Amino acid sequence: MTVIPRHAVPLNDWPAADQVMWQYVIAEGDIFEGQGPGANWAPATIDNTRKAYGYWLHWLGINCLLSAPVHHPLDRITPERIRAYIEDMQDNTAPLTRFVYILDLLRFAQVGAPDREWDWFKRIKNRLWARAIPSRDKASLIRNSRELFELGLDLMNEVSGVTCRYNPLQAEIHYRDGLLIAILASRPVRLKNLTAIQIGRHLIRIDHIYWLVFEAGEVKNRRHIEVPIPEILSSYIDDYLSHHRPRLLQGTLSNRLWTSRFGGNLSCNSVRRQVKLHTEEAFGKPITPHLFRDCAATSIAIHDPEHVWITTNILGHNTLATSQKYYDQSRMLEAGRHYQFTIADLHRTLREEARSPYKSANMKGP
Repeated sequence: MTVIPRHAVPLNDWPAADQVMWQYVIAEGDIFEGQGPGANWAPATIDNTRKAYGYWLHWLGINCLLSAPVHHPLDRITPERIRAYIEDMQDNTAPLTRFVYILDLLRFAQVGAPDREWDWFKRIKNRLWARAIPSRDKASLIRNSRELFELGLDLMNEVSGVTCRYNPLQAEIHYRDGLLIAILASRPVRLKNLTAIQIGRHLIRIDHIYWLVFEAGEVKNRRHIEVPIPEILSSYIDDYLSHHRPRLLQGTLSNRLWTSRFGGNLSCNSVRRQVKLHTEEAFGKPITPHLFRDCAATSIAIHDPEHVWITTNILGHNTLATSQKYYDQSRMLEAGRHYQFTIADLHRTLREEARSPYKSANMKGP
């Protein structure tokens, strides 16, 4: 999968044939030559359509699909490529943003090649719109973080039970998914960071506590993250690293934490799919990894309102709408402990996390 940066190829850098097509579409015309089909578009529509096509060209370029000869520039638009394009947008665009990009690209395709059959493209656009609307109302999908955390524990405990109902491979996958969900529920980092966790770099053991550590350049808002993982998960992580992960690796060498059933690294799409699968089975509605962040913020606001400020540190945000802009390292550690206690109040087996400052601790590899 290719993650798309927010970059649109400027008009002057478009392939020559694409520039000619664009000029035809927006041509104002005169008494000798007719105007283009987009000549009466509003300035904002022209600007948005040009940017949308620039995003499309950028995606084609980074996927080595722009240099192949075509009879017409719009020959590059196929159902398979549009599907891949949308999938690659999922990690850095909201559902409504994806709909708008596709809407503008479809508009250009329809006027650039009006004789072609674009019904398949319209259906995709309509489905994106249908999915974008519910995203505005997250309330019905919000679950208490305790429930998400316990789902992760249940998946792992079920595998570890005496009468496991899964075959060996399914058991390893369920344990992996349970640990992933438990970590995400207790420390809801962004999907890109969660997927990219490397053992010894992002996942570090200090005494009996595991930490998640991300440098500023690895985080969306360029803010360094250091948070302890709840101590109750230490034994589960040990078990995963010692037993379940090696079986999934099947001899493959990798320092990535999340391993696929084929021994490779899990992609963002795979992590999202597994999280949605298990949450839908448990709660009747799929919950995305990103929504875990909303669940955490809501759980804190409901169960620990005096410390609602800690959402800025738990979630890695730079600001809280009605609060301070920045918290230092000690606040981040305190945030981790407060959120831990919020879950602990509802799950009595959690124990108090270590209070030693990260920088003075003696690091040990897992």
